[in-house]
Parts: sequence; structure tokens; C-alpha cells
Amino acid sequence: MLRYVWDPFIRIFHWSLVAAFSYAFYTHASMWDQLHHAYAGYVAGTLIVARIIWGLIATGYANFDSFPLNPVWAVKHLFRLLKGTARHYIGHNPTGSIAIYAMLGLGVLTVGSGCIVYNDGWGWIDDNMSKVIHHYVTWTWLIVVVVHVLGVIFESLINRDNLIWAMITGCKRVCNIDERFDKRNTPFPRKKTR
Repeated sequence: MLRYVWDPFIRIFHWSLVAAFSYAFYTHASMWDQLHHAYAGYVAGTLIVARIIWGLIATGYANFDSFPLNPVWAVKHLFRLLKGTARHYIGHNPTGSIAIYAMLGLGVLTVGSGCIVYNDGWGWIDDNMSKVIHHYVTWTWLIVVVVHVLGVIFESLINRDNLIWAMITGCKRVCNIDERFDKRNTPFPRKKTR
């Protein structure tokens, strides 16, 4: 059974951020494309701010409340996933939520440090220092993106659910076990009551 999970805003945001980040990374080393690099960064920054606002006001699986930042749950889910005992989540799983928050945070830092570099430190930070910060934050963001993509592929194989296709169509496969957790509109389990 399929369920509509990712609204059009989330899907457009996701693929637009992929395009903006890819183009900014592609043009980062060229003096000729420096203006294009900056524009791609501004687009990425605008998208990230819009996603943060949407995460606060949206309903359903796009809302930050539906995938709380909980490193303990994330580690437990990762170990269960590696053992083959992890349950299937409709929205973001606990490990995926860590990746989402990390990518949003690193995106803000990357765009912010890029603005400082582009504006010659705004007179309050050394230009070389701002370039170093921007460089390392960007590469850290890229590493998290690569880990995220590998995690999506791994979980797609484990759960036999094409998560990339779900981010295109908005629909995701739903298992019977998911239904009991979906009643409170969050993919995270609550404590059992007797």
C-alpha cells in the first residue's frame, strides 16, 4: 500500500537544493564562475530558510515535530538497521532525522560563511580565515550529503522501498506495522502502555 508522504514543497525544496548545492560546488574553484557560485549559494540559503519555516508551520511528516532530534534513538535505529531488525518508518527514521538537521545546520553555516567571504569579511573577520571556515564547512556538508545518500540507498535495499522515487512522487510504501505509530502523526515510537 502506498501513502502520500512528501508534499510538493518538500519535493521541490529537496531537488532544488540538490541542484543549487551541486552547481555551487561545481563553480567553487573558477574565478570566471564566482558570481554564479554566489548566486547558487543565495538560492541554497533561501531554500534552507524556507524549509526551516515550513518545518515549523507544516503539518504531517514535513513538520520538525514528526522527526525530533534524538541521537539516542538514531544510534539504536542504526544498530537495528545493521542487524536487520529495524522497523520501517513512513516519514524520516531517527537516523535520517540526524542527517536532515545536520544538513540544514551545515547549509546555514556554509551559506553564512560564503556571504562573509563574498563580502570580504564585512570588515570584522580576516578574509583568509573566512575562506578557511567556508571551505571546511562546505566539505563537511558534502560528507554529510554523501552519507545521507548512502543511507537512503542502504535503507531502500533493506526495506525494499525506493526512497529516491518516494522523493519524486511523494508516495511511500506503508507496512501494517506503521499504522499503529501513524495515529499520532509521528514516525517515532512511544512507550508501551498496559
